[in-house]
Amino acid sequence: MPQRLPDYSEKLSVLIIEDNQGDFVLIEDYLLEKFKSIEIIHFTNFANSIDYLQNPKTKVSLILMDLHLPCLKGIELINTILAYNFHIPVVILTGYSDIDLAKKSLQIGVYDYLIKDEINPVILHKTIIYALNRSSFINQIEAEKSNYENLFNFSPQPTWLLDSKSLKIRNANDAAQKKYGYSLTQFLEMSFTQLFPIEEEELIKHKLISQEYELNSDHFTHFLSNGEEIKVDIYFREINGRSTHGLIVQSNDVSKTLQHISTIEVQNEKLRKIAWTQSHMVRAPLARILGIINVIEMEKMDADELLFYLKQLRVSGNEMDEIIRKIVNETNHIEKQ
Repeated sequence: MPQRLPDYSEKLSVLIIEDNQGDFVLIEDYLLEKFKSIEIIHFTNFANSIDYLQNPKTKVSLILMDLHLPCLKGIELINTILAYNFHIPVVILTGYSDIDLAKKSLQIGVYDYLIKDEINPVILHKTIIYALNRSSFINQIEAEKSNYENLFNFSPQPTWLLDSKSLKIRNANDAAQKKYGYSLTQFLEMSFTQLFPIEEEELIKHKLISQEYELNSDHFTHFLSNGEEIKVDIYFREINGRSTHGLIVQSNDVSKTLQHISTIEVQNEKLRKIAWTQSHMVRAPLARILGIINVIEMEKMDADELLFYLKQLRVSGNEMDEIIRKIVNETNHIEKQ
């Protein structure tokens, strides 16, 4: 949500760096005429101005600076004050018109460039309001950019920003660097497809460039910097700026999940074999035992015949015991896995 711009007519602090007293008085009059509540700070030289600005208690809304001071002037003066990065809008005042110098000063970070002979209360008021509003918008954009960078870098999932056409890596977050073992500098020299084996490159190119968002069912292979292979799911979305188009891509390591699923499938297969053993192999000796018992109960037989059938019972009993031992061993092996 856009922040509400402050009402600069209520509270304003302007630093004027001007060595010509007559020019200062005129500018001061213009400011007092147009702004209800304003604090005006005046210095005649650059060094004293910098000392004042470096004080942490100093609060300055805007700087009006003469382009020609006793110790510094022109582009050198502008570069010097901008190098301090005070995050305060600077408006240049000069006694003569120099279009090339004006253009260059605006390009390197000055908010406006005013000719002293052309200044009047209305022009100065509009220039200051414009500069302050522009500064507020820039600060807001920088804050949003910082928030985005924090969200990007602090995400626990490996995340990349790609060029939407070439798939070249433009940025990689901390999680990607830590997981994959590449530094940001190394990532910036790579295409995202270099993380995939050759046989998967065309598939991932097609999906990313054609923006087939539904990748959840596809498991891809990624190689870490040490050559280790992992299985990943890929998620991405397109992001658009004023001059650039890109893709934000995340990977999710599913290697352990797939390994766990594979282990479960192996265990299930063993359980199916155990169930088959119970339903078939155990029943055979059990059926023989029951049959022998039935014969003993129903038939009259001498001692030799009885001994024969008892031996058969022992053979079938031993066979069943061996089968049960095997089932128990296989079950214990599954539990250990």
